[in-house]
Amino acid sequence: MHRLASAIRQMPFLTLSRSTQLAGRTIVVIALTALALAGCGGSSSGTAGPTQTSTTATAPGATGKTLDSCAHEDATTKIVHFSGAELDGVVIGDGATGVVLAHQLHSNLCSWLPFAKRLAAAGMRVLAFDFPSTSNLDRYVVAAVAELRRQGAHSIALAGASMGGTAVLVAASHASSISRVASLSGPRIFEDLDAGRAVPRVRVPTLFVAGREDSPYVDDARAMYRAATTEKRLLVVPGSDHGTDLLDDEQVGNQLLAFLTGQ
Repeated sequence: MHRLASAIRQMPFLTLSRSTQLAGRTIVVIALTALALAGCGGSSSGTAGPTQTSTTATAPGATGKTLDSCAHEDATTKIVHFSGAELDGVVIGDGATGVVLAHQLHSNLCSWLPFAKRLAAAGMRVLAFDFPSTSNLDRYVVAAVAELRRQGAHSIALAGASMGGTAVLVAASHASSISRVASLSGPRIFEDLDAGRAVPRVRVPTLFVAGREDSPYVDDARAMYRAATTEKRLLVVPGSDHGTDLLDDEQVGNQLLAFLTGQ
């Protein structure tokens, strides 16, 4: 570098106009700067500097098993196949009190996973599962209840979003040992299920949640709330969020958590 600078100083320069001299000096400065940067960026041998690498820590007890690309089996999360391997789900937590979570249409258990982790942190044992079809949904909910009981839970609550809300309301009207049930934007009727007719037969505390601008689901929530004959709550929040999107509202998440944990 020093030899280059010395050589440049010794080069014979022509007598040029002032503007041409300034331009020439500018070119020299740019050339020197580029060479200096090149000298700083690599070693004299021309090899690259050390590469930055990062590693991802493996969760304790990780098995490599995944479900729906969002659930990864580890020490706190168990992937299960039940009801004759017809249903797939994930169990999180190890509490004696359980919660079954049923998803909405065009979705899967991933939509419930963040809230499932909140429930587990509160001491609950949670089973979120995938519906294999849109028919006889209450039957799948009942199968999930049986699986969660087999996993160690005793008292079991239900929560469902949209079509899952309809399913848990109907299931709660005839399944045994259900402690409470919550519906987020559940329609009164979904395919072969009529939650409007089932709700008067539910004998456990029931929570209905809907967005004020989410028609007709908010109207269904109000109608089913009026038809319910047991301890009941109705939570209508501003906006048009539907199903598990309602959980983006901190008030909804907190109230649902308190309800399902019996607070």
